[in-house]
Amino acid sequence: MGDYAAFSFRVPDNHRHSIIIDVELYVPVPVQGYPQDKMIPLRAKALIDTGASRSAVSSSFAHAAKLSSYGKCTIKTAKDEYISSVYNVSVMFPGRMLATNIKAAEFSGKHRFDFIIGMDILCMADLAITNAGRVMVLSMRSPPADKHIDFSG
Repeated sequence: MGDYAAFSFRVPDNHRHSIIIDVELYVPVPVQGYPQDKMIPLRAKALIDTGASRSAVSSSFAHAAKLSSYGKCTIKTAKDEYISSVYNVSVMFPGRMLATNIKAAEFSGKHRFDFIIGMDILCMADLAITNAGRVMVLSMRSPPADKHIDFSG
């Protein structure tokens, strides 16, 4: 067995259309208005979104955590395009799996989640969704394995 972190999550039957997991977002601690090297963990709900090229944090979470934007980026959605603030966060998944220094764009609106886990994070890990016995389970590990999972062979 290699040196990796992993977790599995049983998706509730009534949430099989979207997978939302509990994570901790590590955010910079502002000292006298400026972020320092110290980070504090804040609990958050995170949506696994393979259609998102980058991860994002909700504007309500960013405001509550007093996050300081360090830049701007252009976000393209199916409906429109807009300029977004960008924040630096780290994400602690269950199983002590950590994604550090994530450049998270900001999104607005009312949602059941605070954070979107996009392909910028997912490409650093292995991800599988299985449905044995009609129970959906998401499993994730980082770093990725040396070999691919191949269901065809």
